[in-house]
Amino acid sequence: MTDPRQIPSPPTLALALPVALLGQTFTAAMMFAPSVLAPAASVDIGVPASAVGLMTALIYLAAAFAAPQIGARVPQVGAVRVTQIGLVISGCGLALCAVAHPWVVLLAAIVIGIGYGPSTPSGSALLVEYTPPRMFNFVMSIRQTGVTMGGALAGFAVPWLILVAGWRAGVVIAGAACLLVALILQTVRARFDYRVHAERAATGGTVARASWIDSLRMVLAHRALRRLSLTAFLYGGVQLTYSSFMVVFMVEQAGMNMVRAGVVLSSGMLAGMIGRLAWGALADALGDSRKVLIGLGTVTTACAALCTQITAQWPYASILVLAVVFGACTFGWNGVYIAELARAAPPGKVAHATGASLSFAYGGAVVVPPLFALVQMLSGSYLVPFIMAALFAAAGVLSLMRLHKSKTIK
Repeated sequence: MTDPRQIPSPPTLALALPVALLGQTFTAAMMFAPSVLAPAASVDIGVPASAVGLMTALIYLAAAFAAPQIGARVPQVGAVRVTQIGLVISGCGLALCAVAHPWVVLLAAIVIGIGYGPSTPSGSALLVEYTPPRMFNFVMSIRQTGVTMGGALAGFAVPWLILVAGWRAGVVIAGAACLLVALILQTVRARFDYRVHAERAATGGTVARASWIDSLRMVLAHRALRRLSLTAFLYGGVQLTYSSFMVVFMVEQAGMNMVRAGVVLSSGMLAGMIGRLAWGALADALGDSRKVLIGLGTVTTACAALCTQITAQWPYASILVLAVVFGACTFGWNGVYIAELARAAPPGKVAHATGASLSFAYGGAVVVPPLFALVQMLSGSYLVPFIMAALFAAAGVLSLMRLHKSKTIK
């Protein structure tokens, strides 16, 4: 019989949310860091700074495979332990960039993606047990702001580290910060992962877990999870297209200088961070997260279509308004989507369902932006690729509308 004195005090949402947010923020910072350090590191590595686009694609591709693979380990080792594993892997991946060899940097991108992938599945599994249903969407949206917070952290800290210590030492220090966060989480791990240890002891040290293929099959066989995943693929592709091409689009199509174009992108991303909280609160107030996701996709479709009309004659204020609305919607859906995934997942399968579904979301981020670039290059204009982006968002809306009509989770 277990000694009651050895049972840790039960955790609360007030502790679970910061733990999940820390893991999401620092792994996301490692993911965004290569884009920030590219101008300083490209000469030493021997590749143009624009090659960071390939690195970003590799990060998302690796994350797409790692999310279900490592996320499925949550029932076996615990949500906090999986979060720690992700932090350690992504931190080591960024530190690998210090080798400054092109092939090692590509390997570093894969390692960063492997570390970033499980952060959302483990965070969802961590929060689902401690979050009241009345605020579930809002809490998940708060956790998802860790992605944009990670981007902000990378944008602030990495240039400062490069200035003070040089880019090689800077990436090592940044990677070490991830390891430090993993050590900090060790102080609370027992409170969250206690039940996993108890189950392993009761079953002779083994806990049943699903393989990556099993998790993908579960999502594809489950009507709600399947349609949510398809929508995430389409919405995720449009989201990364926005962040990847908005600056160059504003320079080439609207005739802006780099500073003004950068403000357009920053305004949209800031709106997305605020939007994640607003849409989560709205979904809780309405009691219908699918309706919110449909609305966000509909507005995203309209904004992408409006981008086809932008010219150098458009007032700067009008473009800023469009960028803010576009960003608030295309960057704002993630938290509500994660909450709906957790709600639709079979009991005890939140991490499996989230990890497998995120493979589709990350897949959209890998496929759609290069397709957008290819179409733009072949057509010689931004008209056709933005129409394509609008159609992708509209297809995601239609997928959810078919699910929403039935109100059935099979």
